[in-house]
This record gives sequence, structure tokens and C-alpha cells, in this order.
Amino acid sequence: MDRMQVPDWKQRERKLISPAQRNIGLVLIILGILIMLVGLFGYLAGDWQIAPLSWMTDQVFIAREVATSTGTPVSGAFDVDGEDSGMHVFYAELTGADTSVINADDFDEGESKKALKGGSLQFPATKERQTLVIAEDTPLTLDNGLTVGKAVKFPGAGSSKYRSLKMTVEGACELRLYALSSLTNRERRVVLYNSLTGEEVDTASVPAFDAGKTVAAVTLRLPAAGTYYVSVKGDVPIALVSAIMSYAIIILLGGLVLVFNGIMMRMQRWERMKDLFFVEPALLLFLLFVYYPVIDLIRISFTNMSVLTTGKQDFVAFANFDWLFNGAGKRYFWESLKITGIYMFWEVFITLVGGMLLAMLFNRMTRAFNTMRTIVFMPKYIAVSTSAVVFQWILYSTIATGIGQSEGILNYTLALFGIQGPHWLIDASSALSGILLLTGWRVVGYAMMIYLSAMKGISQDYYEAAAIDGADGVQRFRYITIPLLAPTTLFLFVTTFIASMKVFQSVDVMTGGGPGTSTNVMVQWIYNLTFKDFHTARGAAVSLVFFVILLICTAATMRFSNRNVNYDA
Repeated sequence: MDRMQVPDWKQRERKLISPAQRNIGLVLIILGILIMLVGLFGYLAGDWQIAPLSWMTDQVFIAREVATSTGTPVSGAFDVDGEDSGMHVFYAELTGADTSVINADDFDEGESKKALKGGSLQFPATKERQTLVIAEDTPLTLDNGLTVGKAVKFPGAGSSKYRSLKMTVEGACELRLYALSSLTNRERRVVLYNSLTGEEVDTASVPAFDAGKTVAAVTLRLPAAGTYYVSVKGDVPIALVSAIMSYAIIILLGGLVLVFNGIMMRMQRWERMKDLFFVEPALLLFLLFVYYPVIDLIRISFTNMSVLTTGKQDFVAFANFDWLFNGAGKRYFWESLKITGIYMFWEVFITLVGGMLLAMLFNRMTRAFNTMRTIVFMPKYIAVSTSAVVFQWILYSTIATGIGQSEGILNYTLALFGIQGPHWLIDASSALSGILLLTGWRVVGYAMMIYLSAMKGISQDYYEAAAIDGADGVQRFRYITIPLLAPTTLFLFVTTFIASMKVFQSVDVMTGGGPGTSTNVMVQWIYNLTFKDFHTARGAAVSLVFFVILLICTAATMRFSNRNVNYDA
């Protein structure tokens, strides 16, 4: 038959798509692209903090700090001109319940880490946000008759109390503020905020510079006793931008889903789309909680992020990796990797050898053996943290209770037979062994059940033929059981290898990585770096290197298995 007479299935599928569905798909694509652009903007501004957007991100982080310190929502607004959207303050005075004056001419030019004060009025300062006093090109005349030659330069910084004129009054007052906009031919809006609640109390417009014109005062009214501050306010809400930065990845993924669905709606019938809609939630959660954390881990490893910071970070290139491989972290990295390797070896050994021996022992279908199998298997389903606390009581531990503050119940039992037990969790030489006791107790039952199920699947014909040929029990085990259990052994090896390399809960509860660094396995070290030493970026760098090591080891194991493991029963 001529191929041209056979319609392509894709062409047939598309012919069944209604025009309305195509139009809806187009709308979804356009809407998704717009949402993706918003999410990408928030991601670049909030997570990557790229330089072209630093004028905005700095103000958002400052507003977040203010909101955190006062316990109020993020507030304020900024202009697209960034810090240049501020104003020059020459003179300010309070009248009413408080009479204070602050004059820029009273201060030295340049930046200052100390607050500039004048009675109840002050320009706050910190080490990171210093005040700046500048000299004007020409002296300016104020409408109160004064002539000034200096100004305190206000940067545009949203509602930040650290870039403001702050005052604490004992009653209702009026603030007369002499200031000009930093922008040519553009007014600036200033707002009086309540420092405690962050609410806007009053607002006014500061005029642009006009050569030869007398500077007039703007008036702001303080309604009652309290602490207030005056700050420049723009037109773009900081709260909105802060929310976009915080949920950027969710917005980005939402836009991606809309674009994808729009494309699919223009390519296939509605009946097929229903199946896709059921799969998408799982796919979305997988992208959000599996792939995105790995990608973000890479980003964090190139920054100086700390859990103590509120979001502002700097990119430091390979500084964290240099610390890890060439600096102070090198010794701890190899030591932690060695401890993790030792722990991994013994857990894999206990799992494979112990599980197989127990499976052979309990390979009896009687009621008594069923009960014993259940008892051995039960520890697998007891929470690790709960088991670890119990084993602290059993082993030699400073927090053991009931017998003493140092003697565990196991050593007490051994002492009844004249045996002096080791200081299990106290001495560096035996701490890892104590953790392995808990590990062995938990894992051998699970391995036993897996091996038992595999043994039941081995045909008895092999054993009967071997017995006829004169093979004894050891030979049957060596040449029949072990080879035919190879796929099961591989499964247990890979899963146990990965789990043992990521061990954390038992170590964290029982020793916390100590004594000293004797049980400081890799994940425990990453945890300590991140949440105890507050070096989040360094912890991310170690996590990334550790992830690569696990990936290489797992890939090598799977490649070896494909060549050497026989899956034929």
C-alpha cells in the first residue's frame, strides 16, 4: 500500500481538536509565559540577587528586617531609581510636647557609624548602614531665615527605620522638615511611620531642587506619645515584591505548567488531556521537592549564606570549595569520610552476613519459628530516635538513668559476671561500636525477611539434584544458594550502602558526632556546619561533594552488577 494513503496518527489526532480548545491552549501559553517571567524575576532577584536588581533586593531585605524586629508585616514602597530616589535633609524641628532641633551643618562631612543626634531627633546608623553628610554645591536659604551648606543624604530605602529621621516624643508634636528630592525635577513622597506598629501616620511631598528658590518646610503631625520615623516612600509596594521573591520558584513552576498544558491542548484531544491532569500534581511535587532543592544546593554552595542572615548574601565563587579541599575543612572532610566509610562497611556486613545467616536459621515453617521471625523483624519498625534513646539507657552513657549517671544497664549486667564493659558512648574508641549495636539490632531482621522470601523462590530441584550428586550442605549453600541469591544481595547491598552513608538520626541522638569527632559521620558534620556553626554555604558545598561521591559509588555498583550478577533462577 502506498504510504501516502495512510494518514499520520498525529495528523488525525490534531484534526479532532476543536478550535475552542486550540484558543484556550493559546491563552494558557501566553498567560504561562507572563507568569514565568514574574517568577524568573523573583528568582533572579531573591535567590540569585543579581547586580542589576540589587537596588531593589537591598530595600526588600531591609524592609524584612524592620518587619521582623517590630513583629509587623513587610511594608513600604520603593522607586525604580533605587537609592538615588532619596532626599537631602537640611534641618528639622519639633514643636509641641517636645521641642528639638537637628541641623546638618552641625555635623562633619562623610559617613558615620554613629547616630547623628539633636535632642529627640536623630539619624540612626549601623555599621552596615552609615549616615552620610554631604556639602551642597551652593548654600541654600530656608524659609525660617537660616542658610545651610550641608545635608544628610537619605537613600531611597522603603520603610527602613535605619535610613530615616527618627524621633521619640512624650506627646503630640509637629515636625517641620526642610528637605529636597535627590532626583532632578521630581518630587519625593515622605511618610511618617509609627516605629512600633509600622503604620503610616502622615505623609507629605518633598519638592525637587530649584536653584535660587527658598526651601520651604513640609509639615508632619505626630498624634501622640511614641517613637516615629520619617522615610522616603516610592510607588511600588515592597510587600508585593517580597512575596514574589519568596514564592518565586512556585510561581515559575506554575507558569511552566500553564505553558506545558497550553501546548498539549493544541496537540492532542481533550480525552487524552484528562490523563495528563492526573499525572501533573505528582510531577509538580517531584520537581518542587526533589530537583529544585538539588539545584538550589548548587547555588547556595557558591554564596556566603548563613542561617543567621535574613536573606542578603554575596556570591563568593569557589571559596567554600577552596576551604573544603585546601583550607581548614580538608582535615575534617577526610576524617568524616573515613568514619562514614567504616560505619558503612560494618552496617553492610551486618546486614548481608547477619541477614543471610538468620534467614537460614529461621527457614522453617513452624509456629515457633514464625514467632521468632516476628520478634527479630520488629525493630525495623521502631522509630530510630526512640530506639536511640533506649540504647542510651542500655549502653554506657552520661545520661543513663536508673542505675547511675554513667553506668548503662548492659555494663551493669556484664559486671554481674565479672566483666568490665567498655565506656560505650563516652570513649572515642568505642562510641562508633555502640551506634553499630543499635544499627545491627534494627537491620538484621529486615535483611532476614528479604533473604527468606528469596530462598522460598529457589526451586528445590536444584538441591535434590545436588544431593544426588553427593554435595553436602555447605557445598549446596556455596554453589546454589549464594549464586541464586545474588540479585537479592545486590538489592540489599545498594539500599544498605546508600542508607548507611546517609546515617544521621542515631548518631545525632546518641553522640551528636562525639566524643570529639569520633562519630562525626558526613551527614552529622553537614548538620553541625549548617545549624550549629551557622555556615550554611559550607554545609551546602560539603553536601554537593558528598552527593557526587554517592552518585559515583552507586553508578559503579550498578555497572558491576550488570556484568557479574545472574538474574536467571
